[in-house]
Amino acid sequence: SYGPDLFRDNVGFLKALREKSPGEMYIGGLMGCRGDAYRGDQGLSAQEAQRFHSWQAAALAGSGVEFLYAGIMPTLPEALGMARAMGATGLPYLISFMIRRDGRLLDGVPMREAIAAIEEGARPRPLCYLANCVHPSLVREALSQPFNRDPLVVRRFMGLQANASPLPPEELETSEALMTTAPDDLAREMLSLRDLCDFRIWGGCCGTDDRHMEALARGI
Repeated sequence: SYGPDLFRDNVGFLKALREKSPGEMYIGGLMGCRGDAYRGDQGLSAQEAQRFHSWQAAALAGSGVEFLYAGIMPTLPEALGMARAMGATGLPYLISFMIRRDGRLLDGVPMREAIAAIEEGARPRPLCYLANCVHPSLVREALSQPFNRDPLVVRRFMGLQANASPLPPEELETSEALMTTAPDDLAREMLSLRDLCDFRIWGGCCGTDDRHMEALARGI
């Protein structure tokens, strides 16, 4: 079918780029929720999600990617089903949440509970957990919530692909203008999160460009 062919072509293109690039590079397969990642009322159940996402996880694994990445997951049940689908491929994988400043996923589940549920319900477990499409100031508030000041979160929540705007999802989704934070300011806020968790993975999402990544690299 067209899906596996496209995946193989894309991985071939990325491998060609890697051969010409300095440094170490890994090729990942990005997956996402079935509905709107900025809403918490459209997620699949864990069973539905495992069934729905398994074909893509298997197709990406067959294309030669080296890890799988579930991005902007707004609800726990779909994230759990996604974790099971990705884990079944045998590839290492990451789960990245869409979170609010109150420390919860968009379906209202606290981050600590979401991580604990996936740790318990998926085998193998994810390499770690992240957030993406969220401003670092909001991530700081989320991680500072008392129920998230837990050893499990501190140890297993390890990355951020930052949105450059601190607006909530509902406002960003309807915005007609690009919202962004100055590169040095965004990088400084991102790196300050190391005070809260064992962060290892850094990147940019909406509103970021090469200037933000260069500022982040300088900070690291």
